Amino acid sequence: MQTVSNVLELMHLAIVPVLGRAENVVDATAGNGHDTLFLAENTPASAHIYAFDIQPQAIANTKVRTEKHASRISYILDSHEHLGEHVHEPIDVILFNLGYLPGAEHTAVTRQESTEKAVEQALEKLKVNGLAVVVVYPGHPEGKVEADMLATYFASLPCRIFTVGCYRLVNHKETAPYAYVIERVRSTD
Repeated sequence: MQTVSNVLELMHLAIVPVLGRAENVVDATAGNGHDTLFLAENTPASAHIYAFDIQPQAIANTKVRTEKHASRISYILDSHEHLGEHVHEPIDVILFNLGYLPGAEHTAVTRQESTEKAVEQALEKLKVNGLAVVVVYPGHPEGKVEADMLATYFASLPCRIFTVGCYRLVNHKETAPYAYVIERVRSTD
């Protein structure tokens, strides 16, 4: 199995140290529940997990996959752009795995407008030393629009408050998925 080319797997490894002390984590794009399960399996039993998706099938799939952790997961059938309406506590880790639901119609995809709102809210709620991971899929038209918007947005973040890294496969197609890791290094005060 290749390790370096599995961007999501590497992002999981990057957040494990923070998950070990997390109180509130968010899967902003629950999909089939793989990331929600990863978050549940790598956080303390006292941590609470919020799993968002706009598709009923995605929430149903996530509930099945995470059944043994259900008592500490809030399954939210809503867009991640409404994160602030559902998550009132500071966030330790938030994960965005953008694109579309694997195994479903590709007509329902994350959109630049809602993703931008969601990421802004997530970073406002992110604790100092908390992490946000955003996995981008520029291989489809809306994914390319999202990727361009996020590149501009992340480059504009003040470095005294956030550190932003990007993991990209440099010898693969430009349409290959890549990921951002954003750490809040201090509060805005």
